[in-house]
Amino acid sequence: MFKRLSGPATNLWKPKNFYSIEYLKYLHGVLYKNKVVNDNNKDLIIEALRLLAEVLVWGDQNETAIFDFFLERQMHQHFISIMQQKCDVLVHIQLLQTLNIIFENLKNESALYFLLSNNNVNTVIQHTFYFANEDIMAYFISFLKTLSLKLNSKTVHFFFNEV
Repeated sequence: MFKRLSGPATNLWKPKNFYSIEYLKYLHGVLYKNKVVNDNNKDLIIEALRLLAEVLVWGDQNETAIFDFFLERQMHQHFISIMQQKCDVLVHIQLLQTLNIIFENLKNESALYFLLSNNNVNTVIQHTFYFANEDIMAYFISFLKTLSLKLNSKTVHFFFNEV
């Protein structure tokens, strides 16, 4: 059913139908089983995040069940968990790139609202990334620009932090 993806550092499998809920479930399993990022699994996590963005964008635009699974399983919590770990800069770069791709390409308003809710995006915005790295800085700025394009009268309240 699955065939190995090409690439020297990846242990991921590619299904016959890449854009499917089955493959999203597989990617969820990869992130779930690799909660702690280390030198042994960082390439696997980077590739899983990259592929996850592709599947989610396709699912948002073509198969709502794919994005529904992502939301039901609260897979964005894996992003927050990865972000909060001290790990290779490349993992954080891919995480920011994945988030940017997802937010930039989301068409479904309810999916956007769900991702913006529960302070998840605010947690990313407030996180202290290693900004001495120019790539992290660039991807973070790109993420902020993408979010700014999603601001409107319906989404702005997600960015308020009442004290």
